[in-house]
Order: sequence, then structure tokens, then C-alpha cells
Amino acid sequence: TMVVEFIEHIMPLVWRQHADVKVWIVGKDPPSNLQAYAENPNVYVTGTVDDIRPYLRKAAVSASPIPYGAGIQNKVLEAMACGTPVVASEQAVSALDIQFDREVVVGRNSAEIAEKLVALLDSPQKRAEVGMAGRAYVERNHDWSAITEKLAEIYDESLTQL
Repeated sequence: TMVVEFIEHIMPLVWRQHADVKVWIVGKDPPSNLQAYAENPNVYVTGTVDDIRPYLRKAAVSASPIPYGAGIQNKVLEAMACGTPVVASEQAVSALDIQFDREVVVGRNSAEIAEKLVALLDSPQKRAEVGMAGRAYVERNHDWSAITEKLAEIYDESLTQL
């Protein structure tokens, strides 16, 4: 799974430069192989939570190294909506019309994702810039009022063509 790849291949590269970085695995009913990662003092496995937003708002960075690109990844949008900078695989953001390295930071493989995570951890200013740009992207493109406005425009155009 993505979490196994992240903990076993990406985080060791990050921990070499930031040994104190904590990873929070937040999600419903984690299987036993993911729960076992909590034996590492830098990994926390929460299981089901009422609200993901407090975890995202506390995070320095959110990682989404999803190896497939099937539709819009809500995990990415949720983090961006909270103003949390996101480091993702190209596949995780393939359905979004997004500016790489401005609204979201993209890595092509595990080593590059780790490199991008370290770069953001090293730069509070870049984290803030990416977090703000990501939130602005979500507000512009995924806010209900923006979506309904676009839908109304589509209806208007369709009606005028009848």
C-alpha cells in the first residue's frame, strides 16, 4: 500500500536529515501491518478519528505518494483546504489542474518525494507559501459556491444553444 511505501522507502530518507520528524497515519480501521508501525517512536497510528482537519492543521507537511491516478484524491484536497502544504506523486494530483511546486509539491519517485519533503521541512517560508497557494486553489476550484457558479454557467450556455 501507499503507507507501506511511505514508511519503508520514503521516510528513512527523510529521517536521515530530520530524525525527529513524526508521522501520523490517520484513517479508519488500519490493518495490523500498519498498526505495527506504531512500534517506531516516530510513527503514530490513530485509527478512526471524528475529524481529520485538526491533524492536517497541526502537520508541517502532508504526504500523498499515491501510486495511481484515479480521479480526484480527496486526501490531497482536504490537506490543501486546511492550508497544509502537500507533497504528492504526479498520480495523486493527475486529475487536478494545478501548478506543480506552487500549489502542491510533486515528486516522481520515492527519492524525489523524500527530497521534496526535506526541502519543505527545511523552509518554513516555502511551507507557508505552498500551504497558502494550495488553500487558494481549493477555494477557487472546489468551493461549493464556485462549483455552483460554474454549473449555472454551463446550464445557461446549454439553454441558449437550444
